[in-house]
Amino acid sequence: MKKLVTMTIATTLSMFLLTACSSNVQTAEDSMSGGVELTLNGHHSNKSIQEAISKVGEAHGWKITEFKSNAVIAEKIDGDDSASATITFDDDKVIVRDESGNINAGDFLQYINDELSKEDTHH
Repeated sequence: MKKLVTMTIATTLSMFLLTACSSNVQTAEDSMSGGVELTLNGHHSNKSIQEAISKVGEAHGWKITEFKSNAVIAEKIDGDDSASATITFDDDKVIVRDESGNINAGDFLQYINDELSKEDTHH
């Protein structure tokens, strides 16, 4: 129970700091989609965004399954804990909607943004 409370506090604090420090990540209340939204700098192809999501997911232990050409399902099982989310995207936006558990959407979006930024510097 203490671990859950500590993890909840840490997650809340991380989300608050990430939202406060990054003007392009919005909270669920700010997003019309009901998810946590990242507005990308520049435009990216759906393929490059999906590749970035898959790379980030794999690096952090998530199973990423293509759902549609502009959406994936992210799942993670860690012992008794599990989480899943639907991630939709287009050329300038990525939206993470938690389906169950806590995916730490703000962190996940930041990792995606970092990965896409690496792609930008290589072109």
